Amino acid sequence: MAPEYTRHLDEKRRPGGPPPAYNRAMRSLRDPKLLIATLVCLLLLPAGSSLADESAGGEDGPAADWPIPEDGSCAPKGGLLGSPGSTEDAAPLPFQPGEVFGLDRVNLLENYIPEFIWENRERFFFEGMRLEIGPCFRDYSAPDFFRQATETFKGKAKLLDNDGLEDYVAGLPFSPQLIAPDEPKAGIKWLWNVEHRYQAAGFRGKFRMTDLLGRIGRAEPFEGEMFKILLAHRADRPDADYIMKGARNKHWVAGGLFFKPFDAREYSWRQFRDLEHEKKPRRSDDLHAYLPQWRRVRRISAAQVEGLYMPSFSVGVQQNQQLAVGTGGDTAGGMAAAGGVSGVSGTITAKRSGYEGLELRPLLYAAKVVGMHDVLAPINSTVPSYPENPDRAFGPWGLSFASDRWDLRRALVLEATAKNPVGGDRDAKLVLYVDLQTQQPLYMATFDSKGEMTNAGYYVGRWSEDREDYPAWPDDPEREVRVLDTVGAAFATLSEAGSWRRESWDNVATPPPDHGVKRMLSLKELT
Repeated sequence: MAPEYTRHLDEKRRPGGPPPAYNRAMRSLRDPKLLIATLVCLLLLPAGSSLADESAGGEDGPAADWPIPEDGSCAPKGGLLGSPGSTEDAAPLPFQPGEVFGLDRVNLLENYIPEFIWENRERFFFEGMRLEIGPCFRDYSAPDFFRQATETFKGKAKLLDNDGLEDYVAGLPFSPQLIAPDEPKAGIKWLWNVEHRYQAAGFRGKFRMTDLLGRIGRAEPFEGEMFKILLAHRADRPDADYIMKGARNKHWVAGGLFFKPFDAREYSWRQFRDLEHEKKPRRSDDLHAYLPQWRRVRRISAAQVEGLYMPSFSVGVQQNQQLAVGTGGDTAGGMAAAGGVSGVSGTITAKRSGYEGLELRPLLYAAKVVGMHDVLAPINSTVPSYPENPDRAFGPWGLSFASDRWDLRRALVLEATAKNPVGGDRDAKLVLYVDLQTQQPLYMATFDSKGEMTNAGYYVGRWSEDREDYPAWPDDPEREVRVLDTVGAAFATLSEAGSWRRESWDNVATPPPDHGVKRMLSLKELT
C-alpha cells in the first residue's frame, strides 16, 4: 500500500529568532538615517513584495522555509530530518563520510532511505555490495548565470487556472524565497521548478537500456545514443532573449538511435516539445521515427508520451508487431497500424522507462509538498558503467547501484496526483524525491488508484566538476558548467513481472556547436 505521509513542514520561521530582515527593520526605528533609508526602499519595492522576501542566506540556504545545510555539515544546524512525515529531528548519523557498508550493516541506513525503496530493499541491495558514504550536503548548486536569471525574473512567472505556466523566461520559475510552505499552490510551483531545473543545455551520450523479465528471466539490452537539447528558457543566452537560434517556439528537441540489437538497429527518432505544453494539458509532442524496414520517416502519435520518448521493444518474443502511427496534435488523434516490424514491437505506451520521470508535465497533476527528508542517494556516482564498463555487476535483480558512493542530501518530497491518468489508473499518483538544492530527481514511486505501488526506483547522477575532460560551452569556454548529469536509473516494476535499468556513463550537458544543434532539429538526419 502507499505510505501514509503526513505534512510536517514547520510553520515557524528560522529557529532561534526572527529573520534578519525583521531585525534590520527594528534597528532602523532607533536610527533616523536608517529609518529614512528603509522607508525609501519600501516605496520602491514592487507590488506584493516585502523585506521578508529577501534570502535568509547562511546555513539555511536560499530561504528559511527551505533550509539547505551547509557544505560538509554532517550535523547541520536545526538537525537532520529522519523522514518526510516526522516532526522531530533524526538521531545522530550512524555513518561518516568514507565509511563502507555491506549488506550485513545496511539496516543502519534505514532512516535515510525512502520507505518505498526500503520495502523493496532485496531488489536494490545485495550480498557483496560495497556502499561508500559520500560527503554531507556537498555544494552542487547551479552556476552564477542561472542563479542570476532566477533573480532577474523573480516574481514574473505565474500559474494559470489550470496550473499551467505563463510569463516564464529563464532560471527557476518560482524563487524559493517566494514559495510559502502553507500556500495551496506550493506543490505545483515546486513541480514546475523541477521541470525547469538547471540542466545546462540538456544532455547527450550513449546508453544501454536493459529490460529485466523477472528475477531470473532473460535480460533484453538495447544500446544506442540519446540526446535532449534545450531550445528555450536558456539562461546561458541572455543576449539572444534566452532562446536558441531556430527554436521556433519549441521548448526542446530530443532524439535517439539504436545500435543493438540487430532487429532494432538504425531505428531512430525525434521528439519536439513546444512551449504551448506549458499552458495546454492535452498538448501532444511532435514525434517522428525512422523505420529501417520501410526506409522512411513517419510521424507517430505521442498522445501518451509524458516525458522523454524511449521506444519499448520486445525482441524475439512476439513476431510481426505493429508500430502505432498517427497524426499527433493536441489530442490523441487517430492511430493506425503502419506495417509490421519483424521481431520488434514499438507501440507508444505510457510505460515509464529509460529517461522517464526526468521530464514531467506539471499541469497534468495536482501536487502538494509532503515535507523534507535527509536521504542517502547516488547523486554523484564514482563507479563507471556502460559504455566505459559494460561488465559492471548490478546484483541478482540487476537493479542495484549499491556498490557506489551515496551522498547525504536534503530531499524535498512531492506527491503528485494525476488529474486524468493516462492509460488507465496505473500511474494515478507519484511520490517524487528531489534534491532541494538542485531539484534533481533522486527517487520516484508510482501508485494506482487503489494506492497499490506500481513502480519504485531511483536515479544516478555524476557531477561535471569531477570530470577533467568535461567539454566546455562552445560559445564561451570560460563559462561554468556545474551540472549533475543523469548517468543511470533502476526501477522495480511491481505491477508486472519485470523491471528495467539504464546506464549512460558518458553523458554531457554542454551543447554541440550551433550547427550541430541544427542537425538535431532536422528530420533529414534520421535517415
